Amino acid sequence: MIVDIAVPHDENLVKVEKEKQIKYLDLSHEIVDMWNVDSVIIVPIVVSAHGLIAKSLDQHLKRLTLDGWIKGLMQKAVLLDTARIVRRFLSLES
Repeated sequence: MIVDIAVPHDENLVKVEKEKQIKYLDLSHEIVDMWNVDSVIIVPIVVSAHGLIAKSLDQHLKRLTLDGWIKGLMQKAVLLDTARIVRRFLSLES
């Protein structure tokens, strides 16, 4: 299983999710060949910088055997980090 986590801007949410799946296709084929496994699952976890999530996030979390409550924690973490970055940027300008 390949898990990739990304925090793009709001407009790029779905685009980044698809890019992550395409990005790891070759690697997944190599893993299947090298390690003699049946398949490799690519799981993109994408939460936008403002806390938006894709509709497919629930499916991805189920693949990782994580419950839905973790979505709120991920959104909270992203929002707090975004706020921290903005505060730091604004304090540099004053």
